[in-house]
Amino acid sequence: MNSSTSLDSTSVPDLILQLCNHFAKHAPDLSANLCKTAFNYLSTSSAMGCDVPSDEQYVVVHIRQLLSQQSQESAERFELLYSNMCKTNVLQNRCSVLRFLLKLAQKSQRELKWSTLESLDKFPATTRPKSSQLSLTKGTNSQESIHSIFQGQSIFKSVQSSCTNIPSSRTTTSAWSSRVDFETGPSQLSTDLNLVSERDLLQDIIYSFQGIEGRYLRKEVGGVGFVIDPKSGKNFTPIQRGLVERLLGMSFLHNQLKQYCDSNDEHGGVICLALIATLRDELSSYYRTIALLQTALRKNPCLDQPQMTLHKALVYIHEHRVRFEWLAYIAEQCNEKKGGALITAVHGFLQHGSKCAQEVSEKVLTAVCKPLYVMLSRWLLDGEINDPCNEFFVEARDITAAERLWHDKYHVRKAMVPSFITMDQAKKILATGKSINFLRQICKDSGQMGERDVLQKLSRTTSAESLFSPEQSLEFDSTLDKVYKETSLRVLDLLKNKYRLYEHLQSLRRYLLLGQGDFIRHLLELLVPELNKPAQEIYGHTLSAILESAIRVTNAQFEDEDTLQRLNVSFMGHSQGDTGWDVFSLVYIVDGPVGTIFQPTMTIYQCLFGALWKAKRMEFVLANMRKQQITMAKRFRKIKELKPVMHVIHILTSEMIHFLHQTQYYFLFEVLECSWAEMLRRVNQAECLDDIINAHNIFLSSVQCGVLLDESSRVLFSQLRSIYNFILTLEGHQEALNEAAEKEYEAYMQIMNRIDGPDAYGLTTEEEIVAKARVENFHQFLNSIRTKVKHLAQTYEQFVKKYLILLSSSSNMNLQLLSVRLSFNDYYKII
Repeated sequence: MNSSTSLDSTSVPDLILQLCNHFAKHAPDLSANLCKTAFNYLSTSSAMGCDVPSDEQYVVVHIRQLLSQQSQESAERFELLYSNMCKTNVLQNRCSVLRFLLKLAQKSQRELKWSTLESLDKFPATTRPKSSQLSLTKGTNSQESIHSIFQGQSIFKSVQSSCTNIPSSRTTTSAWSSRVDFETGPSQLSTDLNLVSERDLLQDIIYSFQGIEGRYLRKEVGGVGFVIDPKSGKNFTPIQRGLVERLLGMSFLHNQLKQYCDSNDEHGGVICLALIATLRDELSSYYRTIALLQTALRKNPCLDQPQMTLHKALVYIHEHRVRFEWLAYIAEQCNEKKGGALITAVHGFLQHGSKCAQEVSEKVLTAVCKPLYVMLSRWLLDGEINDPCNEFFVEARDITAAERLWHDKYHVRKAMVPSFITMDQAKKILATGKSINFLRQICKDSGQMGERDVLQKLSRTTSAESLFSPEQSLEFDSTLDKVYKETSLRVLDLLKNKYRLYEHLQSLRRYLLLGQGDFIRHLLELLVPELNKPAQEIYGHTLSAILESAIRVTNAQFEDEDTLQRLNVSFMGHSQGDTGWDVFSLVYIVDGPVGTIFQPTMTIYQCLFGALWKAKRMEFVLANMRKQQITMAKRFRKIKELKPVMHVIHILTSEMIHFLHQTQYYFLFEVLECSWAEMLRRVNQAECLDDIINAHNIFLSSVQCGVLLDESSRVLFSQLRSIYNFILTLEGHQEALNEAAEKEYEAYMQIMNRIDGPDAYGLTTEEEIVAKARVENFHQFLNSIRTKVKHLAQTYEQFVKKYLILLSSSSNMNLQLLSVRLSFNDYYKII
């Protein structure tokens, strides 16, 4: 019974009297003595010590222990009676009744006598009714007393008062009520059963909440939590053990968070430090709660303010426990992460269904996004990166070459891009900062942009939540888009107007991609004598002079002076046996801001020039061969034996001309012209410098693929070079035939002059023999040339057929159509 009972205090003595009368079997003397003993016991300051827990289950467990020591039947009987008690509505304070009975049993067990029996022994035997013996004789222990109580009628039924000679309850109530104190000193229960005091246990719990070991709780070996000391834990009740284990979960969470803060404090970046600051802020709030717990534990217990218990401690720390669980999970996910990867890990918890998880993650995310917001604003406003710990998703490299600033100095680290920033937004952010640096460092442009002031004002008025909060990110996104477009258009305007982007594109097409036909043809004619020499015998100043001559006599002379100064000759690396044709190349020098676009691709231009230059040379060779054939047909028409050989050469030359014309048409028109038109369309629609670079790269890749210089066309290009070599071989045969025919024709004309001339006197016998031998040698030479040409024609046909098969089996539809055009009348039967 305690002060919290709902019964009126004036009815308590009446209930005690009724209870004593019931135990005495309506014997007045015995009932009076029982009543006196009960009131004396309840009036003592140590009768109802506050050390007896007010937890009903705790009391029930100890009653079971006492009864089970006597017999299992008594324990089962108690379980039945306790079950009936729980079902009845008569008692409104079961716990107080059970505590009272338990205290009586413990007291009698300690004194080995029940004080009531000592009082009864003082009465004469004649005044003690037989019915009052109740089997409670002198020396009966407490277990028998409780057993006898529960063997009788239930004390929880309504009891009618049957004793009229007992003193008035009002005076007794007044005397008893003035002395009753239910909250006393140290627990007599703990002393009797050798149990751990709840106050001491709570003190150890508070220590463990701060990571400090105590008398009963030890640090876990190899872990961060606490465990119950094996020796001291034997004195814990099951309820105490369960509550302590639940409370120790808070110690584990505290130690885990503190360990994360301590281990990352020195080596973490600014974003990691922001997370640590948030965790320590939560820990500070937690420590304030611990201080309140300690204060409540030290207060003297009183009726108005009950002492601190394990259950109350659970309630005190419940909110912190829930928050710490999510914070520990967040810290675990953020372990060994930094920058944007850490922010992404935190942002994932924002989508959790738990409201507490959302609140905690939003607080943490707001804190860790503040350093990111500062870095982002500085990059977008000034193009600067202040990131000593490599946490920003834009990384700056140590690049000094101006042409490589745009390509290599800045790039996006995908692993560091927060999950609430898309890759398109990341690329815009990267391009904006790069454009600012490009304008200042490369273009030397320091003009201010209008949208920059808007973004600067926005960065001062908005918070980090504008990055990840959908409601607040709209204004930031729109401002970012405006700044990106303005800086990009500023860069494009400078490149197109001040630095003549289109003029450079046209110059590259005309001179390196052989678009200026008259200049290329005349240059080729002038270079033939020099390039036929071995590569080591060619000098750069000689070729430069030839280049200047070709410029002066063609339409190239009307080009801008700056363009002509950028055009020059170059030698590629050569090996033994190479001629000038193998190492010669034209170069176009591009520097300044436009060099950002063209400089990285100059090697590709060199390769394209080499492929187109070879085709142009073959065209030039075949054209000269055709002219020479016409000249030979007219000049050597009197040499009848020459016609069959010339016919074979003429047929093979025609095949080669057809092949080369179709190939040239495909290269120069279907590939170059179409790709060029597409590139111009892309450049005109470009929104930033990256769009122009991509359009230019796509153009070069398309041309590379078209002229068979890509990786998938290596076999095709090798076959094409073999066909080019056949053209040069045929040219050599025709040159040899022309020289032999020229010598034979001159000898023939000399003989005819000596025979048919005005002073003709004929030939001597020796001269006739020499003439016949010469003619016979010439005929043998013609036969050998004819055999070589026929063999060359057969080999050439085989290579062309293989080339056509490769074209027809290509996945590129344009190459398949080229195969059809090369053999439009099925002359080369490849199927």
